[in-house]
Amino acid sequence: MTAYSAFGLVVASNVPLPGLLNAAGRRPDFVLELRRGPIRERSIGRRHALRSPNGTLSLTIGRCRSGFLVRFPGLAVFLVSRDGQKVSCAPRRGTRLRIVAHLFLAQVLPLALSQRGRLVLHASAVATQHGAVAFLGAAGQGKSTLSASFVARSFPLLTDDGLLLVEDGLMLAGVPSYPEIRLWPDVLAVLGDGGLAVHDVANRAGKKRLSVDNGSWPFSREAVPVRRMYVLGPPEPTARPCAVNITALAPRDAFIELVKHTYRLDLDDRTRLRDEFDSIGRIAARPSLVYRLAFRRDLSRLPAVQAAILEHCRQ
Repeated sequence: MTAYSAFGLVVASNVPLPGLLNAAGRRPDFVLELRRGPIRERSIGRRHALRSPNGTLSLTIGRCRSGFLVRFPGLAVFLVSRDGQKVSCAPRRGTRLRIVAHLFLAQVLPLALSQRGRLVLHASAVATQHGAVAFLGAAGQGKSTLSASFVARSFPLLTDDGLLLVEDGLMLAGVPSYPEIRLWPDVLAVLGDGGLAVHDVANRAGKKRLSVDNGSWPFSREAVPVRRMYVLGPPEPTARPCAVNITALAPRDAFIELVKHTYRLDLDDRTRLRDEFDSIGRIAARPSLVYRLAFRRDLSRLPAVQAAILEHCRQ
């Protein structure tokens, strides 16, 4: 197996994980093992599902005898151990190893981290001169588009969709995940690809994956203190077309938004949920951290949105 660094931890894997730094000689925190045969365990009790914006089923999660089954229809089945330390994968015939690596890094590893008591948000984030800026919101709201617009201007990417948060006393830091970002073709047409390698996304027809940190689009290899979190939402009907509205969220509203956008593998472990809610409550109570960001979805407006965000972070 090869040891890689991802989310600030060490992953030992017999599946190649492109773009990750080698972590040879360090003790692994996670193990990813590719199986030759099928995973024969069956789900016990209820399952919960995640769907793409067009309604198609992206994945299902269910408890089984030895842990949790994460199924990607037509692509692969992952078995996550009960302690979240070991992941086994049985790909469907024809599923390439690059797709297995993508599914593991983008979905399964954040879920396994949650099982180990870590807080990971469905958020895209970049590093700025003011600190890390994170974008939260439902699928299709433009999280990746906003981050990519910053990265194309040489602001390092922290993560495209899985922001690991670490509390250290008064400091809240965002940990870099892996150097990849996923964008729609129309966004790439506006921003360009910076000469980066572009691949199809496994379970998101039409989206493209870019492996950053190989050209003009940088990736942060170090944790960055979090400066702002922006929850994306539609503009008010009465708002001016060119307006960029940023409003502070009260701690209660910030708590609800953070809960909505947290990776969660086990919905039935009350002790783990209580600890998670305690952590989210502390973060939501931090002053000048969580805001709502509303603007008209128009790619030509990206420079103005960037300027408004940077000015808000500077204040």
